[in-house]
Amino acid sequence: MFAQIMWSRLVGRQKILERLKLQAAAPPVAPPHLALAVPKDPPEVPPVVPPTPDERLEQLKVDGTELCGDEAWFADTQLREGLRAAVREAHREQKILMASAAEEVSRIAGEGGFQRPSALAVLRLGGAQLGGYGEGDIAYSFRQLSRVLHPDKNPDLAQADQAFHRLSEAADELRKGLQEQRRLVIWFASATSQQVPDSVMERPQEPLFAEACRLLTVICGLAGEGLVTIVARGRALSLFTSTYQGCRAPELLGLWFDRPQLLEAMASPSMRIAYDCAAKRYRAQFLCLLSRVLAAEVKRTGALPRDGWKKIAETFPELVLWQDLREQIYQRCWMVGADDPPGMAGIDRSRSPARALRSRWARKWRKAMAAILPSGEDTAAPAADPEVKKLAHVMWKDIVAVAEREPHGSGPKRALGLFRAEHHSPATFGRSSAKDRPSVEATEWCFIPSSDIFLVVGEDLIGMTLEGLFADNAPGQKRLSLAECYRKRDSPAPKAAAVNQARPSNGQVLQVVEDVVEVSPEEEPKVSEPTLSDLLGLGR
Repeated sequence: MFAQIMWSRLVGRQKILERLKLQAAAPPVAPPHLALAVPKDPPEVPPVVPPTPDERLEQLKVDGTELCGDEAWFADTQLREGLRAAVREAHREQKILMASAAEEVSRIAGEGGFQRPSALAVLRLGGAQLGGYGEGDIAYSFRQLSRVLHPDKNPDLAQADQAFHRLSEAADELRKGLQEQRRLVIWFASATSQQVPDSVMERPQEPLFAEACRLLTVICGLAGEGLVTIVARGRALSLFTSTYQGCRAPELLGLWFDRPQLLEAMASPSMRIAYDCAAKRYRAQFLCLLSRVLAAEVKRTGALPRDGWKKIAETFPELVLWQDLREQIYQRCWMVGADDPPGMAGIDRSRSPARALRSRWARKWRKAMAAILPSGEDTAAPAADPEVKKLAHVMWKDIVAVAEREPHGSGPKRALGLFRAEHHSPATFGRSSAKDRPSVEATEWCFIPSSDIFLVVGEDLIGMTLEGLFADNAPGQKRLSLAECYRKRDSPAPKAAAVNQARPSNGQVLQVVEDVVEVSPEEEPKVSEPTLSDLLGLGR
């Protein structure tokens, strides 16, 4: 609808210009002293080209991963239409499998060892397997369950009346929740001057989650993350102005950071329902966006987070797991045995020789980041940049190797589950549809948090705005590919023998072009550096 409105406006402007040209070619009718000077040969107006409905960037396919880095999926109309079509197909194929009347009554009434279910659980709606629900889906589930639970059909069940009453309450609760979700969709969309067509509001969970991700992405991009120069901030503001016309950046930032309403809306039950109905790769991206918005708020205000973040943590407890893994990555960037690492609040800028020093592991990756990213004074590399994805993939494999050595049940190890891909088929949920939900081939990871990895490991080196990622390099520095950052050498240096014990026995190792300062073996155990096939064979 929005594209049609813009196209009609462009066509209207073209007609007005043609009318003015005809009037200019006609002889003037006003008196000579009031006549306008009209050029003899007015310049031709180029024809108006209709905007394409969807401008999609060519994405690098990373092996074993559904999504590597932040993707503006919320702005991809074709992708979102495919998601909604898959939800319609899932509901069309849905079959509500019910137990006996006695078991269903006990389940809904919360007796006989059953915990009292939520409204969604009562009607068997929601979740990523269906992807959303509307009034029609609520009515269908209510009819199917009421045929089994109605008290007139179960006079011998004492709790039948209570179960049927709970079923009616659950249906009313979900109907009211749909209205609240639609209200939040319009509110989030209006914050970034977006218009949401009525055609996508039948099941409001998908548009609600999309607009929430859009809002968080814009907030992160405008606030700036990491080391952001004035020039880079100005380019980000210019990009925002041209992309989100009619929306003012200071007002949007003030609406988020200075007022509690948007933060409270993010922690609402409606937002949790939309989160549960989304694909897992987008849920993982949403958690990373929340974490980075929190870091941007602490950096902006220099104070403790607002109380609303406690509600966010209650609504999305997965956020705490991701923070544990993020902190482990940060701690690994500092040498063991030195002073305590400065923590996520910032680094110690003291000149004391006893201050914390970055580990060899961090220095290795920071050199690669600085080589493949442009200078913040020149431009930025988008999150979909192939070299950024390749480096993030190799780093993620290294991070996972350490996290998986943690004790069973630890926070970092459990956090990996947030990013592992789910392998479901329609048969998993009792369906036999020939058309499955849009997905990619069997993969190990649904999402790799490349932006977070770059910002944590590249602290005080990497910056990120709405435009993309950049490094604190000299202006005009030429970018290198990831393969150019490494070279082969016949044998390792003698001092590095202890470090290279875990490498291939043929003696050929990969080494960063720049010399790396050797450290004592008292550091943490080293993970093997990536092989040449790792660096060159990631994309296809």
